[in-house]
Amino acid sequence: MSKPDKTMATPLLDIRKLSLRYNNQKHLAVDRVSLTIKRGSSLGLVGASGAGKSSIARAIVRLIEPDSGEVRFNGRNIGTMDSQQLAEVRQRIQLVFQDPVVSLSPKRTVEQTLLEPLQHFSIGDTNDRKNRIREILATVGLQDNALGRFPHQFSSGQQQRIAIARALVTNPDLLIADEAVSSLDVSIQAQILRLLQELQSKFGISILFISHDLAVIRQIADNVAVMYQGQLLEQSPADQFFSQPAHPYSKTLLAIAKGTPPASWPGKQWQLERGHEMDDTSSSCVFAGFCPDKMDVCTQKEPALRDIQYNKQHTLDQHCVKCHLYEEVKTNDH
Repeated sequence: MSKPDKTMATPLLDIRKLSLRYNNQKHLAVDRVSLTIKRGSSLGLVGASGAGKSSIARAIVRLIEPDSGEVRFNGRNIGTMDSQQLAEVRQRIQLVFQDPVVSLSPKRTVEQTLLEPLQHFSIGDTNDRKNRIREILATVGLQDNALGRFPHQFSSGQQQRIAIARALVTNPDLLIADEAVSSLDVSIQAQILRLLQELQSKFGISILFISHDLAVIRQIADNVAVMYQGQLLEQSPADQFFSQPAHPYSKTLLAIAKGTPPASWPGKQWQLERGHEMDDTSSSCVFAGFCPDKMDVCTQKEPALRDIQYNKQHTLDQHCVKCHLYEEVKTNDH
């Protein structure tokens, strides 16, 4: 009998109680967030503007340093890596940003844009790089005649394909797409999402897809993680999230997406607020002020993030929720 593959059992990305704040601000931008991404899977990270989603993306590759917590990639703590080790990890983790016009240099041709990461990470020789560029360009649906052209000579959808090609050219294990289709019209969004799904199937890459748009998340994600005021409130298999969300905030988001917001919804007000202070000892649930299911305990004690199950049926992926409503069905506290 063959031994189990420990590398397959270890999550590709494992974030443990990550906290960070900007410029010594009182409130945390990311507040003790823990989440995981398995190899070859896609996680949709959702929440209102200012929830901390993009801060997590930047902390993963140490573009910003967290105040506390760990980010583990392939079982290794990114926070303790030296510059050489970090460079190796950044080759394996690539980002695609919201606006390709901003992320692509107007002074560089497509060829120069795709060569830059290969040169930066010393990947291959001159011939290898040329072949790799043509291969990845074809993969995202563009022809060789695009190589000598500049970004402004392409449509917005083609520009995002170029940005995706640049991210894929280093052969990453994890692709972080931060609002990567939000600036595109609906038809182009669908094309890019289909492209990402095809690339995931072809190369087996994992995807962290950050978006405020639940329709987009429903199309791309295997699992869904919901953030509010810097905190993770729920992580669930996508099918279960969209059919049976657990947290009252998740239910509220889905209701808003369907055009039926609850009476307690305060509009955009909750987008601008932050969660707990770093030294906060009088904790409560961050959603208590707007929650339709609020109980007395919600304003007196912060809930734990718990693994849950419905009707004692196990799912293949973790379903956890941070809510006092589920204290009776807990299986494990995080």
